Amino acid sequence: MLENILKDDSFCTLMKMHVYECLEYVLQKNAEFSVLVNLKYTKFTPDLPAHIKDSFKSPVILFTLGGYTLQSANLSQNELSFEAGFGSENFASLVEVPLGAIVQILVSESPILINFSEYKEDVSKVRTEKSKNIFMSNPNNKTIFKKKD
Repeated sequence: MLENILKDDSFCTLMKMHVYECLEYVLQKNAEFSVLVNLKYTKFTPDLPAHIKDSFKSPVILFTLGGYTLQSANLSQNELSFEAGFGSENFASLVEVPLGAIVQILVSESPILINFSEYKEDVSKVRTEKSKNIFMSNPNNKTIFKKKD
């Protein structure tokens, strides 16, 4: 029964709304906070160098938002994004995390929200990307869409 609830679309939407409201609150307070996120769904732009990615040993990663990282934070209805530096060289990257992939929000190392729902990527987005990749795998189709420089 519990497993069914954690996967239920309505419950997942409810948790996503709680994550949004909680993040909105701490951002309005301009309070330093941390988020524990599911690494599988986290996007880095530009992509992190291999030696930095390889240093992530867990399926979750903790980000602490303070200073410039906190100031760069942007919250939308679907994701939290912020700029962060990684590794000894402080490699700069924009981090984008879907709200449903945020597992925990902490303030002063104390959890203020725990998201128990199981995050699922937007199926239509995944299907579109998969279709695009199949289409682009045909050499004859590559000339239809030219990359912008």
